Amino acid sequence: MSDYQSPLTAENVRRICLENGLDISDSQWQLLEKWAALLLEVNQKVNLISRKETEFLWEKQILPCLALLIFRKFGLDADVCDFGTGGGLPGMPLAIVRPDLRLTLLDSRHKKIEVVQQMIESLKLSNAQAVLGRGEELGKQRPWRQRFPLLTARAVAPLIDLVRWTADLRKAESVLHIYKGGEIKEEVFALSKKVSGVRVNKSLMVLKGYPKFAENQKYIISLEFSSS
Repeated sequence: MSDYQSPLTAENVRRICLENGLDISDSQWQLLEKWAALLLEVNQKVNLISRKETEFLWEKQILPCLALLIFRKFGLDADVCDFGTGGGLPGMPLAIVRPDLRLTLLDSRHKKIEVVQQMIESLKLSNAQAVLGRGEELGKQRPWRQRFPLLTARAVAPLIDLVRWTADLRKAESVLHIYKGGEIKEEVFALSKKVSGVRVNKSLMVLKGYPKFAENQKYIISLEFSSS
């Protein structure tokens, strides 16, 4: 049983993170709260997240982003591409909580990239940039070709499509972290039939004190690519 009733507050989410080994400093947390308020304000004009979901922002949007840092290790100073960032998820929380990372928030929708860049500037995040474009096109150009050892993506498409769209952006040895819900056996099977040299690491999001993600079959799928 969860100790929390929906919707979760910022304070609830911070406590869950701490309970699961993710200690976020006061200054970083204040910045995260400032960004959340900014996101809700901007969302009234530009649809970054579903307006039906705004009261669940901390629970359904921000907590899963932070959970990535609980379930996966990100090396110091890593170059990360947040593919299909939308409203800046998970790119903005990652940039705030891990100022050592270099985040490129990529999306093909002009309005979204414009407001995400405005939020980056408003928060004075020197380690993040918003880039307009399609991964499969940008990956053919410098400085983006085979640039990223780490990528993130929300469940924007089947695994096989995400692999194809990010192919030219990824280094030969790289990891693509994807948020997925529900049954994914067929997607993993389809991927294994068409792509060689990729290992699938699937983690059910089991968080101490907050069982909802696990109960609702929410996963982090990490596709680990090797050059061999």
